[in-house]
Amino acid sequence: TICVISNKIKGKSNVIIEAQGRVLAPGFIDIHTHCDWGMEQEETKGNLNYLMQGVTSVVTGNCGYGTGELISFKERFETNGIGTNMIPLTGFGWLRSQVIGNVDRAPTSEELEDMKSLFRKSLEQGSWGLSSGLQYVPEKYSTTEEIIEIAKGMSGTNRFYTTHMRSEEDELVEATEEAIRIASEANIPLNISHLKANGRKNWASMETVIRLVLQAQKEGLKITADMYPYDKSATSTLASVLLYPESLNLKTIVDIQNALANPIHREAIRSLTEKGRSGQTNWVAKGGWNYFSIVDAPENPDLVNRMFIDLAEEKGSTPFDIAADLVIDEGENLVISLSTMLESNLIKQMEEPWVMFSSDGSAVNPDDKGIHPRNYGSQARVLRKYIKEEKALSLEEGIFKMTGLPANTLGLKRKGLIKQGYSADLVMFDIENINDPATFLKPHQFATGIDYVWVNGILTVVKGSFNSSFAGKVLLTSNSAN
Repeated sequence: TICVISNKIKGKSNVIIEAQGRVLAPGFIDIHTHCDWGMEQEETKGNLNYLMQGVTSVVTGNCGYGTGELISFKERFETNGIGTNMIPLTGFGWLRSQVIGNVDRAPTSEELEDMKSLFRKSLEQGSWGLSSGLQYVPEKYSTTEEIIEIAKGMSGTNRFYTTHMRSEEDELVEATEEAIRIASEANIPLNISHLKANGRKNWASMETVIRLVLQAQKEGLKITADMYPYDKSATSTLASVLLYPESLNLKTIVDIQNALANPIHREAIRSLTEKGRSGQTNWVAKGGWNYFSIVDAPENPDLVNRMFIDLAEEKGSTPFDIAADLVIDEGENLVISLSTMLESNLIKQMEEPWVMFSSDGSAVNPDDKGIHPRNYGSQARVLRKYIKEEKALSLEEGIFKMTGLPANTLGLKRKGLIKQGYSADLVMFDIENINDPATFLKPHQFATGIDYVWVNGILTVVKGSFNSSFAGKVLLTSNSAN
């Protein structure tokens, strides 16, 4: 606990930290993570990729995945120690899978009551709210009315609904309207997860989304959103987004390259890729090539950051043929981003006072493949790029979007501010030397410029190094520590 804040503090101390020229801020709260996927493991329980950039609390269970069995959740994670606090949400997908599995159908009235009962129990155990991921199985099979009925269980509790909406692409506006309707009819606060407009033809929709939110706020609905400060989302090899007929029996990348070089087989791959295969994620079929951009092309470095639709137009070809030729040329080495956002939209979003910063990442190992740099750099990138360099936000605004605003959104009672009686979750950093060296090609690089981090009053990062103190707690709504 923060005991005293004063220009002159009388008394003795075992440790005095020279803070001249440094910024002392509340510990950063990342409101959208999947750190429960990694912090259970011994090698990643410290959550160092977050802790080393000043994050002291991570909200988990997002996108509908969070368990509602929170007493055992708390015991499981705290038994061996964790590096940051965890703030768990209950997943709508978890509720649905527990009761009716992953099937494509509506619940019966009895099953709906069972889901509502499970959710009530999770709230009683200390859940901070309901998360959904409506682009994923089994949640994509739900109706708006079904979600409303379950979300009503939070009405009057100060818990909130946070949603990976049904679309971040072509139906972004309709998905936003649905999210607003759910919160309005359930009479609960709404948070839009990792707010984005994905794909060139959808970039202009962000203005409409912001207008819808502002109108709903004017009508009395409490709405926030979070975003990660990157214009690209998850990455994948180009070869992996193409779909291959099973009859071709392609085992290796060389088999794939040979098939793409064969005109008949190439057309079969084109047809399946653009139509999609039942029962799996079909990246191209769900929205065309409008979303994809190139992250790494060792044999064609001039193509980095280019979009397939632009390359096709320049060469008088089709995006599929551009992709097929690149797989033939590059094999598995060409990496693409599955979502491409507009940088000016990122600025527009973060300037809104109701938008927070997040990462959509998890606790990761240096050996993990396909890691997005946001896992290591989201908060540090805000400080370095958007505050210090581009001055899109003031230092105070940027820090509030990572501290006080998420604390207010969650209803955390003693976190998010430097205030007497509040939890001593703190970060001290050098704004002049802050950096986020993690890149798409070399993501496993810790943020730099973070000098000290305290979690629950315990010093855990000293002069930029982790001191092996596992001071994190699983915070439940009933915790006195929240």
